[in-house]
Amino acid sequence: RKWPALMLDWYEIECDLPEYLTQMEKGRLAYRINMVTVVAMTLSLAEHLLNILSNIHYSNYCPQTEDPIENYFILTNQHLFMIFSYSVPLAIWGKVQNILCTFIWNYMDVFVMIVSIGLAAKFRQLNDNLFKFKGMRMPEMYWSTRRKQYRNLCELCTRIDGAISLITMISFSNNLYFICVQLLRSLNKMPSLAHVAYFYFSFFFLIGRTLAVSLYSASINDESRKPLRVLRCVPKESWCTEVKRFSEDISTDLVALSGMKFFYLTRKLVLSVAGTIVTYELVLIQFHQDSKIAECVSSIRTLSSSG
Repeated sequence: RKWPALMLDWYEIECDLPEYLTQMEKGRLAYRINMVTVVAMTLSLAEHLLNILSNIHYSNYCPQTEDPIENYFILTNQHLFMIFSYSVPLAIWGKVQNILCTFIWNYMDVFVMIVSIGLAAKFRQLNDNLFKFKGMRMPEMYWSTRRKQYRNLCELCTRIDGAISLITMISFSNNLYFICVQLLRSLNKMPSLAHVAYFYFSFFFLIGRTLAVSLYSASINDESRKPLRVLRCVPKESWCTEVKRFSEDISTDLVALSGMKFFYLTRKLVLSVAGTIVTYELVLIQFHQDSKIAECVSSIRTLSSSG
C-alpha cells in the first residue's frame, strides 16, 4: 500500500535532480535494470531445469513404484508424501509450489538489486553534476541547491529501506543459509553427472547472485560518499557554510540499505559474510556425516550386474 506513494516521492525527487548530460545516460538505467532482470531470471530457469533433470535421473535409478511420473513426484515432494498418501492433485500442487518458491526466491534478490541500481543511479546523477564543476568557484546558492538534493536522496533511501528492509533481511538470510548447505553437500558423493552439473551450476549461481546483490546494494553507499572528493577541492574563495554542512552530512551519515537495521549493505559486508560462512562451515564439518543418496544407485547397480 505504501509503495505507490513512495514511488511518487521518488519521481518528485528525481525531477528536482540535475538533468542528464546526454540521452544515452538517461536510457542506461533502464538498460541495466532490464539486463539484470533477464539474466537473473534466465539463469534461475536454467537452474530449475537442471534440477528437474537430476531428479528425473535419480527417480529412474531409485524407483519406488512402477510409474516413473509418480516416482518423480514422490521424490520432489517428499515433505508432502511423508504425511499424506500419494495423489495426482497433491503432486501437482506440490510442484507448482516448488516452481513458485524457486522464482520468488530469485525475484527477491532481483528486486533488491533493481532498487539498489535505481538509488545508486540517482546519487550518480547528482555526482556527475558536482564533478562537472570540481575545483571551480561556485556561488553559495549552487552548494545550497546540491546539498538539498543530496538530503532528499538520503531521505528517499531511508524511506525505501524502511519499505524493503524485511525483504533484504530474508534475501540475505536465505542466501547465507543455502551457501552453507551447498558447501556442506559438496562433501557428499553424487550419484550421477546430472547431479554434479546441477549442483555446481546451482552453487556458483547462488554465490554469484549473492555477490551481485551485495555489490549493487553497496554501490548506494559508495555513490553517496563520492561528493566528498569534490568538496575537498572547493577553492578557498568559494568555501562557505553550505559547503561545510554538505561535507559534514556526507561524513556523518550512513546512507545504505539495511536488513532490518541488523546490518548495512556496504562493501565491508561482503568480507563479513565470507568470514561468517567460513565460521559456520567449520562448525558444520565437525558434525558432518556422508549422505546416503548414492546407496540406492550403488545397490541397484550391484543387483543388475549380479542378475
